[in-house]
Amino acid sequence: MTFSLNLKRPRNFFGALASLLLTLEVLAQTAVPGQILTTVRATELRADKLGSATVLSSLAAGVSLRLLSAEGGWTLVEAGTNPDKASPKITGWVRASSVNWQTGASNVSRLVSGREAAGNTALTLGVRSMPPRVNRHALIIGISRYADAATPPLPGARIDKESATQMAQAMQVPASNIRYLQDEQATGNSIRAALKELTAQVQEGDRVFIHYSGHGTRYNDPVAGGCVEALLAYDGGSSGMITNHEMADMLKTITNKTDKLFVMYDACHSGGLAQAATSVRTRGVLNLNDDGLLRPKFASITEECGRPVNVKTRNLLVEATATGALPQDIIHVSASRDNEISFDDEQKGGLATQFMRDCMLRDAVDLDNSGAISMDEIRQCAQVKINKRMANDVNYKPHNLVLNGNAAFVPAWFSQPSAVAVSTPVALATAAPAAVAPVALAPPALTGEKALLQMFDQRDAKRRVQVSAGKDKLKIGQDVLDFSVQSDRAGYVYVALAGSDNKALYLLFPNDLDQNNKIEVGQKIQLPRPNWRVKAAGPVGTDNLLVMVADAPRDLTTLAANKAGPFVSSFNDAQGRAKLGALMTTSQLVVNQSCLNVVTRRNNPLCSDAYGAAMLAIEETK
Repeated sequence: MTFSLNLKRPRNFFGALASLLLTLEVLAQTAVPGQILTTVRATELRADKLGSATVLSSLAAGVSLRLLSAEGGWTLVEAGTNPDKASPKITGWVRASSVNWQTGASNVSRLVSGREAAGNTALTLGVRSMPPRVNRHALIIGISRYADAATPPLPGARIDKESATQMAQAMQVPASNIRYLQDEQATGNSIRAALKELTAQVQEGDRVFIHYSGHGTRYNDPVAGGCVEALLAYDGGSSGMITNHEMADMLKTITNKTDKLFVMYDACHSGGLAQAATSVRTRGVLNLNDDGLLRPKFASITEECGRPVNVKTRNLLVEATATGALPQDIIHVSASRDNEISFDDEQKGGLATQFMRDCMLRDAVDLDNSGAISMDEIRQCAQVKINKRMANDVNYKPHNLVLNGNAAFVPAWFSQPSAVAVSTPVALATAAPAAVAPVALAPPALTGEKALLQMFDQRDAKRRVQVSAGKDKLKIGQDVLDFSVQSDRAGYVYVALAGSDNKALYLLFPNDLDQNNKIEVGQKIQLPRPNWRVKAAGPVGTDNLLVMVADAPRDLTTLAANKAGPFVSSFNDAQGRAKLGALMTTSQLVVNQSCLNVVTRRNNPLCSDAYGAAMLAIEETK
């Protein structure tokens, strides 16, 4: 749609909202991608996060390094970055303890889009430092050893704690909102108590990330009529096993409040070959692709349930939806299918966690050129890495990550490099040979409808928005756009349009002529209003509208000042879609003092990022 406006006398504009100071939580020695570090002692630049990995270069004390990422006690850096030296740059890993984190120089401005592509290669180098948000929460549970000495240890679960923390930070969870339960702290009753406390802390429209790393198990439950799956807490026994059914019950209140609940289990529920391979269960098995010893993340409780048969509860999402939760609002990642074994690497952590972390922070590729990385794209990237890690193993095949619920969920909005052809090897590809996501040579052009659908998929399905068109077909040059909006919650209406020309995205409402976008519960508003009528102007085709009702207002000043009449426009490319997506999914007021205060933010919708949404298609005809 192009615009033909019938402008009547403009109404008085609403005053602009007062400027807000963004409060950033500064953590000690926070790693900022692009920061210039220096080595504090002679060290070695290695090809991977492993003490036995290939040495790429020996570094003397005082060498400058450009930080790309910090993960699990290791730091991904670019060496040879001194401006007065012409030495070639090389990328690799050094131990975090060998660099000076207090170096003052920063090169953050070079990270324009949050990640960088090297040349025309779809490799990405770091996640942009994004401000923590008070409405984000995380519970990170890791069990590397158990009270019962007969239960095999999982040394990598301690590293998973660091990895899960980095995932939480990428999702803008502040350190003060991250709760940890590690080893003896993670008893069954402690986990239950932590979930109860989290339930009380979470407010309407908040977002929650729960990560569990430890053993999964199965046991016979006569009530369920067979074997049920459970997470094995530190203490084991009847109180130390938490089934998916129990977990879903404990999460019911949280799912009723959250905008999105993201749960990841780095555990498996299948014994399989591990039952007989006692040496694997106790000492670990060496995989030829790596020096890290692998251990199955399964502990058998009863013989009849050690193999994947007669299973009654297989999926947290199934149990959660049985309690009334909506699949749109839940993301559940399991390390493996219900009949597979997943593995713990004692030096790097669980394969599922370390590779999901790497893909979320750096390596996932925007396969559909949508402007953001979805959970499914992260999963695909991580699966490639698992496949490579387990390639040619004489005992085990790769386990398969399982993603249930909202696969289109975007955990963090920042522009990403799209998938492009790789024609020239680069230092990172040579230095860090870990696989990246499948590379598409020519990603299909994203239609305006799909661009809006990506934002539609981020909606909170518990918020209901109804949109009705006066006419679903408009005659070009004659008919005007007309539709009504109703919501089951009070909020702020935003309308984005992908025109029939498929060249641009427009923020149709609010606009320069009409800033009154507040809506009350059950109120019906008609749009466009009389002073900014929009007449169909072609070309022939379909206009797609995304109508959102957000709990809190959005800051429109963050969009570029591209205008089509009184409307803000954004190019339908990856960068434009990323900017629009970040705007529409982020509350303007969540950083104000009332939201930062624990007491005043309770039941305050202005502290919520959540929104309901509906899509509307209008056909333009001759």
